[in-house]
Amino acid sequence: MTEEQMNVYKMRISQAGVGEMTVVMLEMEMQWIDEALQVYEQDIDTFTDCIGKAQAVQVELMTVLNMDNPTAVDVYSVFAFINKQLIHAKIKRQPLDIKRCRDMLEKYHASFKAIANTDTAGPVMEGSEKVYAGLTYGTGGLVESSMGGTEYTV
Repeated sequence: MTEEQMNVYKMRISQAGVGEMTVVMLEMEMQWIDEALQVYEQDIDTFTDCIGKAQAVQVELMTVLNMDNPTAVDVYSVFAFINKQLIHAKIKRQPLDIKRCRDMLEKYHASFKAIANTDTAGPVMEGSEKVYAGLTYGTGGLVESSMGGTEYTV
């Protein structure tokens, strides 16, 4: 994942509510898996690194589930299966069932995205700066500004 893509995820996370945060994390995990599958034939170390990063996101998704909710318990069991497959792929240094796990995450992504659209609680990071929509041209390239005065050059 490029630094620019990571910055986009960071910005989305800073403005996200609980539902959107889950959507962003699922997107990050799927992107790490996609990158792992792309590099598998050429660079096994990068493959295992990407799988490790996907697995770290998966563990985080598992830890934030509210286990008092029966649906969350069911989701946890699927997430635990995906986590186990990621661990096996990393240890064996082979994709194994990673594509199938990626497809499962895609389905959860669609569901969590629908849920996130109903979330009206506002951003989790209340103290974060608001981000303008759009970019301006600056001397160093495209400049993205926030209401708090911080500027990010792309």
